[in-house]
Amino acid sequence: MALRLKRGQSLCCFQPVPQVRAFANTSSASTKLLPLLPYRLIVRPSPNRPAHAHAHARGLSLPPRQTNTNGIPCYHCSLNNKTTTQGCEAWSTSGAAFSPIATRQLRGTRSTTTMASADASSNSPAGSDPLHPKVNMPRMIYGTAWKKNRTADLVYQAIKEGFRGIDTAAMKRHYSEELTGEGIRKAIRDGIVTREELYIQTKYTPHDDTFLAEPALYPTITSQVLASVTSSLRNLAHADSPESQEDPTSYIDCLIMHSPFPDPVSTLEAWTALQSFVPHRIRSLGISNITLPELQYLVADPRVTVYPTVIQNRFRRAERRWDYELRRWCANQNSTRWKGEKRTRYQGFWTLTGNRGDWPTQKFVRELAAAVPKTTQEVEALEAEGAAAAAAAVTEEQREGEQEGGEGNLVGGEPAGLGDLESGDGELGISLEAAWYALTILGADVVVLNGTTSQQHMRDDLDCLERVDRWRKTPQGEKMWDRCFEEFKALVGMPPS
Repeated sequence: MALRLKRGQSLCCFQPVPQVRAFANTSSASTKLLPLLPYRLIVRPSPNRPAHAHAHARGLSLPPRQTNTNGIPCYHCSLNNKTTTQGCEAWSTSGAAFSPIATRQLRGTRSTTTMASADASSNSPAGSDPLHPKVNMPRMIYGTAWKKNRTADLVYQAIKEGFRGIDTAAMKRHYSEELTGEGIRKAIRDGIVTREELYIQTKYTPHDDTFLAEPALYPTITSQVLASVTSSLRNLAHADSPESQEDPTSYIDCLIMHSPFPDPVSTLEAWTALQSFVPHRIRSLGISNITLPELQYLVADPRVTVYPTVIQNRFRRAERRWDYELRRWCANQNSTRWKGEKRTRYQGFWTLTGNRGDWPTQKFVRELAAAVPKTTQEVEALEAEGAAAAAAAVTEEQREGEQEGGEGNLVGGEPAGLGDLESGDGELGISLEAAWYALTILGADVVVLNGTTSQQHMRDDLDCLERVDRWRKTPQGEKMWDRCFEEFKALVGMPPS
């Protein structure tokens, strides 16, 4: 299918629906066939000729579209509840749509808008980049995979116990995105939390059963992305709305591409469709189950203007030795692209189940679990002791010069008072699982997905993480933490910050 812009017509905006080939010039005497574009052109008609390019893909389940004053329906405008005669602001801002004079992109080169966005992402301070707004991501996120009909109740419990990050997916085989939204809305209605206090991420899944079952309804990757995002915005809307109406204020903090396609061209098409929703309805993008070469190929393409700020993979020895190279890539992005801010985060799943041969058997994990105080009150007492010691710093320095030993509570390099490390877990301050979580999150800077179905474990996992974080900053905890973390780094590797 080819689309020619007639005399008297100008480009209004793009829609992420089935692909068309387009001619860049409005002059019939000089036209060039463009590469296949992942967007459908919407043109502003002349007074004597209606536009014929705005039909949507047959069978897509879309919300009611609004029509601008020129009579041209625009899907993105309907999402944002806008009416405009100048094209869709959301698309222009995202770099996926261009003004009528920005025809260089249509000829296959990067437009001024796109280049400005790319320059902003690489040279501007992180906070000033409109395509990469800062997103507050918790260090532990509740995972909803395989929860089935218990999803809503478990999400509600997780939020009630203190989780502020929720992970789901538009993949019906393993997730229930709709029930996830129910649990979130119930927590908001009950006053436990506000939407602004939550971090919600979901996923678009390539080759999902929904698309494979009805290929005629979703003929292109772009149409699949559109249907998936539309469904996610409806399922995860934070306000109760009739099913026939979409909440125009709903948004998703991060939308993750569940995996790359087998070929990089298809991956790029899906990514460019996803980035058109940033930052208005989707705050940031990520990608999961990806290798470093696949990621490097994606971000090197000049059409990528929204960089992934989440890399979500299995964190285990069998996956490229705890995914060291990708964790190093994330650390490099933070130190260079984001000027030292932690804006590109590595998220790990299977953190416990994928490492059963490591965390239960490592001596340093048990040492850490035994050394952490059992209660928050004990940690507060240690913090008070540390504050008193700091106030008497001059006296302490004088005493240190008179003492031959310097380790205090360490005997022969081992922590005093630990006793037999093979003793039962009842003598541990925290569980071995909590100690492994703490080393992974606080030490290796990995955001962990926690999918426990136990309400007690939800509470304990968050409490233990907070307790370790406070304890490791006390004089008594610092030495033990540093020693255990050095052994942890030797095991999993630690990229330079």
